[in-house]
Amino acid sequence: MQKKYITPPDNCTGCGLCASICTRNAIRMVWSPEGFPVPEVNSEACINCGLCAKQCIALEPSAEYHDDITSVTSYGGWNKDSDIHLQSSSGGIFSALAVQTITQNGVVFGVKWQDKLTAVFDKVDTIEGLAQLRGSKYTPALAGNVYTEVLQELKSGRKVLFSGTPCQVHALRKYLRKPYENLLTIDIVCHGSPSHLILEKYIQEHEEQSGKTIDHVSFRDKPEGWQNFHVTRHYTDGTTASLPLTTDTYMRMFLCDRALNKVCYNCPYAHIPRQGDITLGDYWEVQKIHPDWPLHKGISAVLVNSEQGEQALLQLGDKIELRKEPFVNIYSGQSVVYVRPESEIPNVRELVLKEIKTSALADIHKRFGNSRKIGPFILNTKSLLYKIVFFPLYLADKKKRKKRRASL
Repeated sequence: MQKKYITPPDNCTGCGLCASICTRNAIRMVWSPEGFPVPEVNSEACINCGLCAKQCIALEPSAEYHDDITSVTSYGGWNKDSDIHLQSSSGGIFSALAVQTITQNGVVFGVKWQDKLTAVFDKVDTIEGLAQLRGSKYTPALAGNVYTEVLQELKSGRKVLFSGTPCQVHALRKYLRKPYENLLTIDIVCHGSPSHLILEKYIQEHEEQSGKTIDHVSFRDKPEGWQNFHVTRHYTDGTTASLPLTTDTYMRMFLCDRALNKVCYNCPYAHIPRQGDITLGDYWEVQKIHPDWPLHKGISAVLVNSEQGEQALLQLGDKIELRKEPFVNIYSGQSVVYVRPESEIPNVRELVLKEIKTSALADIHKRFGNSRKIGPFILNTKSLLYKIVFFPLYLADKKKRKKRRASL
């Protein structure tokens, strides 16, 4: 009899829903050769129920979405606790909601570092424990048993706050099958999931260069302010090394979009309506509109997507500063992460993922960061040769960029 169990779909998000939903624990998430979490099935333990494939979010029809940005309720905001504001990636709104949940005898689920290479979901029910959930982890997070644990806490009657990427929030809601009044979800604005190979190479390079062991990496420190955030490497001997995002090799590789998960180039979940009750991100370009706001510490973009989300924010009272903003102002700063346009997977992506295993990250970014593969040739799209020889392609790229700017 042919087995019905899931094989990793081409647009697998790595959400881990299939592993959680399997009643026989026959599925575990493993790293693919490209550096993304994918399901691996123990065929001997499988009972051929087919539930994993049936519930897979990558195999379901795409959710309906719209581009009516005038219908979105949005705010700019920040935490009034100065220390928490500074420790957070942007404005510290997540921390305020998390503290509120815990003080109501609730539990918070978010992502922490398990070790210097691995980001995982965990639950926290103490104020002190929230520190490990703060800050951006720009690498795929392993879901583990998080969906099962959320359901257990909800059934026990506790308030639950769950924070994750849009695909993870979607997977959780599908796992739960019904709404819960004691659940509040936050979907974070996600640039895309980069290959885990980048972080592995980054750690390896800097440990070899320094002769020291890295304990963990902080991707969003603010020694020069939120708008010029730094990546800080924390070593086991207590020392640190910090670089601005513009010069740090990890951030340059991440932001050039040459090694993201395939599904991220046309994400089915990063659109309006959003997946969570509340969406949190950075309010980039706010300085052009509100230069008097506390820009040095960071400003959060806050989208309210449900009555539950609205009520949760209202309950925070004077713990946060929340100022209503037309969504077009927030959207103009980073439109692609709210209404993800269809975009082609870079044709140098496979080369980048292959080169990571043998070449330095700085060299890879220099060769492929702004490049396209044209037959056997790899040309920088900003070079004069590319513009002259492949003028139609250059013109098409220019039109795409112009169309994107016109949509803001």
